[in-house]
Amino acid sequence: MPDPVCWAEAPGDLRTLGRHRHRRRWQRGLFEALWRHRALIGRPSYGVLGLVAIPYFVFFELIGPLFALTGYVATPLAFALGLLSLTFLLAFGSMAILLGALLSISALALEEFSFRRHQRGRDVARMLVLSVVENFGYRQLNDLWRALAFVDLARRRRDWGAQKRRGLGAPTSGEPALDG
Repeated sequence: MPDPVCWAEAPGDLRTLGRHRHRRRWQRGLFEALWRHRALIGRPSYGVLGLVAIPYFVFFELIGPLFALTGYVATPLAFALGLLSLTFLLAFGSMAILLGALLSISALALEEFSFRRHQRGRDVARMLVLSVVENFGYRQLNDLWRALAFVDLARRRRDWGAQKRRGLGAPTSGEPALDG
């Protein structure tokens, strides 16, 4: 069976990722796709797509960042007001970080065991470390960018903007070139 692969060029650094609204555009695109196919939501005649896949994308991918941002604000506030014990705060925070890391590591493991795309062990080890590190700042920043897509939607912003491209075969410093 053929293995379909799609290569996408993402911004090369965090500043460009935020400045060019890359994640906001993707989130708007998700909203537009879900809106276009809203008739599928909860419809048994569409099977797993209508009953599981589309609702998952609505609740976890589309509106999930709004809940996450609310939690980032409400949790420290509840702790500061004495409504949340330190033990619970640390346990919940640890579980959230561990779950995020587990999901990222599982996705990486599934990809590697299935397709073995990375020949060098140190590349896989680096991605394993990043699967844990992304939970401290990047994930929250990504949630913020994705939530800001709702501001774009409210303003009826539809442009995709320009992004400086370097090409998929042009490595940045210290990064191996893509084969392919």
